Amino acid sequence: MVEVRDVPAADRRQFERALQYAFSPSDGPGLSVSDGDWPPPLYAPRAVYDDGTLCSTSKLYTLPGEIRGTETTVGGIGGVATLPEHRESGHVRRLCRDALAWYADHDVPLAALWPFSTPFYERLGWGTAYSYSRLTTPPDQLPDHDPRGSVVRLGVDDWERLSAVGARADQTATFRLERTEQWWRDRRFSDDGWGGVPYCYGCERDGRLAGYLLYHVTDDDDQTLAVDNLVAVDEAARRALLDFLGNHGAQIESVVVHGEPDAELLTRLDDPEPATCELHRGPMVRLTSVGALAGFEWPVANVGDSSETVDCRLAVTDPLGVDDGVYRLRVTGGTATVDRVADTPEDDGATDTDATVGIGTLSQLAVGASGVATAVRIGTLSVDDDRLRQRLANVFQPGTVRLRQFF
Repeated sequence: MVEVRDVPAADRRQFERALQYAFSPSDGPGLSVSDGDWPPPLYAPRAVYDDGTLCSTSKLYTLPGEIRGTETTVGGIGGVATLPEHRESGHVRRLCRDALAWYADHDVPLAALWPFSTPFYERLGWGTAYSYSRLTTPPDQLPDHDPRGSVVRLGVDDWERLSAVGARADQTATFRLERTEQWWRDRRFSDDGWGGVPYCYGCERDGRLAGYLLYHVTDDDDQTLAVDNLVAVDEAARRALLDFLGNHGAQIESVVVHGEPDAELLTRLDDPEPATCELHRGPMVRLTSVGALAGFEWPVANVGDSSETVDCRLAVTDPLGVDDGVYRLRVTGGTATVDRVADTPEDDGATDTDATVGIGTLSQLAVGASGVATAVRIGTLSVDDDRLRQRLANVFQPGTVRLRQFF
């Protein structure tokens, strides 16, 4: 019998073996079980079992966050791994269905993940939240600035200050995460799969932190300084941090900066010719249920016929079969109601629903990763009526998503 369930302490070694083989195979088969509580405080360990044999793993995180101005709990799926002898058996699909059910049972409206393959998770109903850039440059190409304030060394005990800076920098985001003390201690300032404990420096002005960066330095021939996170509340703080990175020319061959798409990164360089800037698709999101839309605030833009209520029949397709169906979506006064009216348009006796959408595109609309015009042009949203399309656009306004770190 194949089932998905919590991983007991007795199976901890098998659980960690699967993770090691998937993410650190170069370490070889020797594996010592890590110390600490089980289950860990940061996540719920789940696994697929086939007749009692652990085959595939996942870690289900729950983190505080905000979606459309509504404080909520957000799910983060990580550690998805299958032992090689059990692959090609549909276990990841089982884990995804299990995660959605687990989060729905715990009143978590949205599940995010960093995919090993974007197309793979698109086929399971996830939508990309944003793309990120990877800038590689010699440090001497970073411009010199006369930074305001000072750059100071920070550590794990500064986690509250670091979280406060992130909240200030992300305050206008339509979807953002908050990091808890446990997260900072056990994930960001630990050697838990991050390539060692990172360095952390911040820009401080009048005793207040205005930005920070986390980075690792490789000991290989490339001598690379890799920035995992660069967060700044304003231009002055960003300049101070870039100036700090540029000061590493005597010991570093190249600086790599990961971040949200930023064309200005290239224009800031003294000479962009030696640099490369790659664009990658980043984390992905998925509603745990269509009904989760009712838990967010939906202030309507003051455009066109925005005062009119949205009331439409929405046919949703879901490759996992969790949310397939026809829903009546009503939005008025900033509040949404969602009622499932049929499993398919045919079951409801009406094939002429007002709009159709895939669950991945609907999830992108929910967090502001996409607006209606984009969802119609390159997503799976189809709306024939121009007036309804405008009303939906007034509700599902595009915004900015900020997740920043891996789960």
